[in-house]
Amino acid sequence: MEAARTVIFVVIICMEAGYREDDRETWPTIGNLKKVLALFGLASPRRIEQLAGRLMQTGFLESRVSARDRRARLLIPTARMMEHDQDWLMTSYAPLAVLFGEADYALPLRGDKAFQRAQRQVATGFFVPSAMVLLRNPDIMLFLARDAGILVLVELAKEMADRGTPTVDLSLARLGRRFAVSRTHVRQLLAAAETQELVVIDQARRRITLQPRLLESLDRFIAEGMSNHDLTGAAARKQRGLT
Repeated sequence: MEAARTVIFVVIICMEAGYREDDRETWPTIGNLKKVLALFGLASPRRIEQLAGRLMQTGFLESRVSARDRRARLLIPTARMMEHDQDWLMTSYAPLAVLFGEADYALPLRGDKAFQRAQRQVATGFFVPSAMVLLRNPDIMLFLARDAGILVLVELAKEMADRGTPTVDLSLARLGRRFAVSRTHVRQLLAAAETQELVVIDQARRRITLQPRLLESLDRFIAEGMSNHDLTGAAARKQRGLT
């Protein structure tokens, strides 16, 4: 839904994959999680604690006492969380396989666990570039910072692509039902986008036009995200000698 949830989920998995007991800076603690999330500027320390707590409540995350320092508690992904992440990686690499062929992406596409751990370990070195994908794109940050914001944008862009026109029908109620938010929430989101001159809303006809600047920002956001996955995947294969 909101970007902070997505980033926290992935960062926790990456931190655990890169964890070295002799280096406290790599420990997957709530304190170190807050340090990484500060790069993205997506959530307050309290919000990070709330989201991590929710992951524990729903069986995605465990908190364990460190064997090295019993005052520290480590955030450990559960099997459920790792399975969800595996699906996530498969989905992320599928478009690259369509564009460039499946040879370089066979491991994530078949759910290889060794690749998953290697890629997530490598990704710890990409936290800053990943943060810059967001920080360099304030137009997309407007949508990422709100519940279901990016989902609403992608849905509208998909309809635009299907119809071959930047202007599509606008139903606040339908979008709200589709992504489990209120129509008021969708209205406020799109009103904010209109204020930033990213969309034009025709209230009388109940239609919305996505402006070229917004579509360019969305293209760049998707392309930079795919590029980072390509780079981390190649580095993971090289580092681990995976073929």
